[in-house]
Amino acid sequence: MQEVKSVTPTAVIEKKKQEKTDFYDETDEFMSSFFDSTSLVKLIAKWKIHFCIVTAVVVGLSILFSSPIFIKPKYKSFAIVYPSNLIPYSSETPTEQMLQLLKSEDINFSLIKKFQLAKHYNIDTTDSKYLSRLQSEITDNVSIRRTEYESIIIEVYDTDPYLACEMVKEVINLLNAKVGSLQREKTSEVVAIYRQQIEFKQKQIDSIQDCLMKLRKENNIYDYNIQLKEYTRAYLNGVNSGRGSNHPVYAEMFQNLNEHGGEYLFLGGYLASLAGAYNDIKVEYDKSLSDLSKTLTYTNIVTSPYPADTKSYPIRWLVVVVSTFSSLLLMMIIISFIESARLRKKKPESSQQ
Repeated sequence: MQEVKSVTPTAVIEKKKQEKTDFYDETDEFMSSFFDSTSLVKLIAKWKIHFCIVTAVVVGLSILFSSPIFIKPKYKSFAIVYPSNLIPYSSETPTEQMLQLLKSEDINFSLIKKFQLAKHYNIDTTDSKYLSRLQSEITDNVSIRRTEYESIIIEVYDTDPYLACEMVKEVINLLNAKVGSLQREKTSEVVAIYRQQIEFKQKQIDSIQDCLMKLRKENNIYDYNIQLKEYTRAYLNGVNSGRGSNHPVYAEMFQNLNEHGGEYLFLGGYLASLAGAYNDIKVEYDKSLSDLSKTLTYTNIVTSPYPADTKSYPIRWLVVVVSTFSSLLLMMIIISFIESARLRKKKPESSQQ
């Protein structure tokens, strides 16, 4: 009677683990030999026909799909600019401030409107997400970045070289307009503040002058120091000459000077300080008013944009090289698994023999 061996679950699990380990060992052994230069040459020689066919097909397809039939060539226009006449808002540098302004949504929307980019990029404006698609196209075709020399380079790619050049120029114009608008807005606020201060100082000066005019009319006080000096001299001359000092004019004037002289001196000094403050504010007001009427540019153009005469995208030779290399690498990996499978198939046959 034939004895039947019992197989436990633990034995089955251990057997599967051993088979899996053997598979990885065989694969590692083959891959180590695969990357050996001698083995690699032998492998390529063995599969040379397949390599030639794949290379020819991939090169042909790469040339075809990178041609203008499938990918429209794009031309690059660029400009290099430095910031100028920018008023700092915080601790950022003028270059950082310019970069922030150039990447504002206002400039993007102005470009979209002026050059009708939705139509140019064939984007349906009835689509609810057309703005997102437009922004994505602008991000792909318009590049604004800082260089290592603290300048800003503005690059535009487009199928029309003249349009690309005009877009670069328009970005610079929009920057000048935006910065000018921001500075005029802030300067207008400063001008309004100075105007209010001038009006307030003028009211104070008018009020003091009214008080001084009242003292002049009612008490005949025009200049306290001079009048006191002259009336005192006239009084002493009268005493010395024997004409007497009890003239009613002297008594009235001395009384007025005594009662209202201090007020007159205070108002006169206060009026002088108000006039000085008024003049200082007026100087700043005139300066701000002059700044408000100025027309400035805020970029120093180092390299001006021009229409390109050669395309910049796509780089066909690079597409062909990358595609071919990637395909050959993928093919070699596939071949390695095929050879590894053959090697595993041969081992059991040789062990049985």
